[in-house]
Amino acid sequence: MDKQFIKISKRLSLALRHHPERLGLKLDAYGRVDLDQLLAHYNAHYQQPIDEGVIRQIMAQSDKQRFAIEAGQIRALYGHSVPVQLLQAPADPPAVLYHGTTHGAAIMIAKEGLRKMDRDFVHLSATIPMARSVGQRREAHPVIYQVAAQHAAAAGLLFYPTKSQIWLVDHVPAQYLTVWHDK
Repeated sequence: MDKQFIKISKRLSLALRHHPERLGLKLDAYGRVDLDQLLAHYNAHYQQPIDEGVIRQIMAQSDKQRFAIEAGQIRALYGHSVPVQLLQAPADPPAVLYHGTTHGAAIMIAKEGLRKMDRDFVHLSATIPMARSVGQRREAHPVIYQVAAQHAAAAGLLFYPTKSQIWLVDHVPAQYLTVWHDK
């Protein structure tokens, strides 16, 4: 994705995941907002006109699938720090999932498990490269945790899939975590 699209995607993520009020938006209970309203507020705020076609191009070019447009509304699919209700039903996760983090956070995670911190859910990746990419946002050589997802689900934890191979869960106790090492 080109640099301009990345910039727009980050701005949309900020508005739809964390700070809708910065653009004067009010999300519904599921994190949705009228697409035309978003475009009008975005264009007025950033003085950089975009339209639905630009957003759809970003969606098509991104491997992360951050947004959905449905029935004239747009929403972020995951990653909210503002409270939203999930649109997907919980599902059986794969046997293992992964979580990339910093070495500093790994010390706390080893004791307390994965907690959602300032988000609505813990985010787990379907693959090691995805988890590594997430962890590298804060540290060049992140710690990768392997999550025994099916065992955790059997114990009653609910896992929510997203279209981008990110799985959401309320928390993961430390007993379901092991540090993954390159072989």
